[in-house]
Amino acid sequence: MQNDIQDFLKAGNEILNSVSSAIDRNDYSTLHSDVARVVKSVSVDRKVNYSSQMRQQAQNPQQQRARTVVFPFLQKNISKFLGVPQMTISGAIGAFFLLPLLGAILSGSIAGSITLGVIVAGSLFFFLQGKKKFELSKKYYQYGSVLKQAEFFNISDLAKATMGSDKSVLKDIKNMIKLGFLPRARFDSTETVCMVTDRAYEQYLGAESDRIAREQKAEEDKKAAIAAERAKNAEYKNLSDKEIQILEEGKEYIVFVRQINDVIPDTEEMSNKLYRLEEIMNRIFAQVKKDPSSADELHKLMNYYLPTTKKLLNAYVELDKQPEVGENITQTKKEIDDAMDTINMAFESLLDSLFQDMAWDISSDISVMKTMMAQDGLTVEGQGITAQTGAVAQSMVGQAAAQSLEFGGQAAQAQTQPK
Repeated sequence: MQNDIQDFLKAGNEILNSVSSAIDRNDYSTLHSDVARVVKSVSVDRKVNYSSQMRQQAQNPQQQRARTVVFPFLQKNISKFLGVPQMTISGAIGAFFLLPLLGAILSGSIAGSITLGVIVAGSLFFFLQGKKKFELSKKYYQYGSVLKQAEFFNISDLAKATMGSDKSVLKDIKNMIKLGFLPRARFDSTETVCMVTDRAYEQYLGAESDRIAREQKAEEDKKAAIAAERAKNAEYKNLSDKEIQILEEGKEYIVFVRQINDVIPDTEEMSNKLYRLEEIMNRIFAQVKKDPSSADELHKLMNYYLPTTKKLLNAYVELDKQPEVGENITQTKKEIDDAMDTINMAFESLLDSLFQDMAWDISSDISVMKTMMAQDGLTVEGQGITAQTGAVAQSMVGQAAAQSLEFGGQAAQAQTQPK
């Protein structure tokens, strides 16, 4: 490794000398060929050294087989110095032009500042790219030494083994695939598992096909069960498949609550809460059968509350099986016990809300009925209104009659007077 670094440094110095000579002579016609010659010489020397090492290893095949263990992840021979020549050359060029750039900036030369700035920025870019390749090559062998004979691996497991984050390891693997380090590597559909051999990928495709087939069969079985339930239960004939599925899931939860209530010890307080929960749930599902429009609201509650309720009750049973009751167990059981009060309140609120529309309709009907009965004088309030209306009418009739008599008398008197 020391010799390789010295070769790279020597190559960098030669390139700097070529650049300096071109600037001094103001002749850049041979600069490209000079740089290419230096880079080629370094590559040729490394190939010669590599060939020499291969010949030496071929002379001792038994020792070579004993030393060499090919891991699936490390199928491709990647140089451990990948990116070092790029860093050396670009770093040397950038350093060489940095002082002239500062001088051009201080002197106010816009053209010189732009030209030299582009050179320095380009050198920095290529230096960082080389650094990235060098670090990636180190991680390539690090990951390979961790994975060993594994033909596939979980990104999260590799991250834990290398003390990295899932995000950074996934990014490294993607970059390795992009740069050709892992020519056969492929991810699963969720990008959580990486397969580095064709055999592992074929096994994944087979497993994925089986999973899809199982899910399709489960969906078909569910539809068949719904159809059978509709044919068996007359109450389900007017319900959709989704509504029937919600009611069937609700039945499973009710059965679960009843089973939990049977296995817990004779704790009257907790048992009563479970009896109350079972009663409320039965009433809710009975109402949903009558009014299927409330099924969506019930489904939301089932998705949020029932799985948590099931988990809490299972934990309560497990804690109650412990031979010795400590402070933590007692406290946790009390918290679950208190949580059941909150859960029952939530289900009672849902049950109450299911009858809200009915309450509004009944209240509206009663209000309309009272108004009509009052108008017809069939209620106390209506009779008062009717009596008052009659008195007003009689008064108006009396006034009209008096006015009529007065008007008639005036007319008769006018006729008897001489003209």
